[in-house]
Amino acid sequence: MNLKASSTTSVVKPPKVHFYFVDGLRGIAVLWVILFHASLDKRLAVLTSILPDWFVAVVFNWGHFGVPIFFVLSGFVIAHSLREARINLAYFGRFTLRRLARLTPPYYVSIVVTLGFALLSSYIKGEAFAPGKEPLSFGRLLAHLFYLQDIFQLVHINDVYWTLCIEIQFYLVFCALLGLAQWLSYSRNLRFSGAVVFVPAALAAALFPMGVFEDTGRPMIFLPLWYAFLLGVFAYWSWHDKLKPIYFYFYSALLVTAGAINSTTFSIVSVIVAILLLQAGQANCMEVLLKWRWLQFLGKISYSLYLTHTPIYGAVFFLGIKLLKDNALSEVFCLLLGIFVCVGFAALMWQLVEKPSVHLSQKVKLVNGVRS
Repeated sequence: MNLKASSTTSVVKPPKVHFYFVDGLRGIAVLWVILFHASLDKRLAVLTSILPDWFVAVVFNWGHFGVPIFFVLSGFVIAHSLREARINLAYFGRFTLRRLARLTPPYYVSIVVTLGFALLSSYIKGEAFAPGKEPLSFGRLLAHLFYLQDIFQLVHINDVYWTLCIEIQFYLVFCALLGLAQWLSYSRNLRFSGAVVFVPAALAAALFPMGVFEDTGRPMIFLPLWYAFLLGVFAYWSWHDKLKPIYFYFYSALLVTAGAINSTTFSIVSVIVAILLLQAGQANCMEVLLKWRWLQFLGKISYSLYLTHTPIYGAVFFLGIKLLKDNALSEVFCLLLGIFVCVGFAALMWQLVEKPSVHLSQKVKLVNGVRS
């Protein structure tokens, strides 16, 4: 792996490239996750009972596969954003600040939205206020504000937050490892410094889908799902000749084999997405594939939509079924109305909260690097 960055502090900006294919995959992933959550708690029991089993499985039950799509895309995009960065402690600090400025405002707003709906639900149902089915304590809220609820094994206020906690760890660990590889190359003149750092990291991550370490479900730390993020990184590096594709495909084959043997479908989906990214890049289709306006729109608002859809959809469905009889037609109506309301709210949140957070993050200058 050739992970050396340019040593100049002034970088000529290359033409801006927009990966429409990546945004399209984001749109698919978030829609899939919404459909998965829509069918939980038997809310669509009548509808799904009359649909073909294969359709229910693909459209609703497999929706959790949107998560590995997000993880692989994150690795791909972060590898792109750090492609010319010379990483040191100061850069790492600015990178962390920039990531937090980009992600945290929408996250905090979603916490307020979730707590608001939980409070309203407790009032209507005459139940105790317990977001995530657990009483809200100061410590639990504080842990959420710093993305630490997984590490302290606290119940999430909103169930989707577990992936965000893992993603934050992905970003910081990857930037630190990339900085270490560069330090070994520049300061210690170590050849193949990238391999020295990332091969052990990749193999350690592969031990989980291989069954060497027990898969306990949702992890508290990043390592059990680290391979999904790395697959996105390796796909990007292979595309840009920083990693020979044979190594990427070897790692992919290892994960697919492990997934087939141990029934870890998460790893299989991750590999498929990573290969699609590499193939699209090599075919120069990144700016062409999935360039449908509605899908690009979903991709653009996917973060806001992901953060807020569970409480909003739950409220819409609760009210809809209260007003209508619970039958297949009413469930279809509530499903479509819920998606419409969730998308509308996310679009508003993108405009008022997420878009300003993007601008805020861009004010953090990344010296010796490029904008993320």
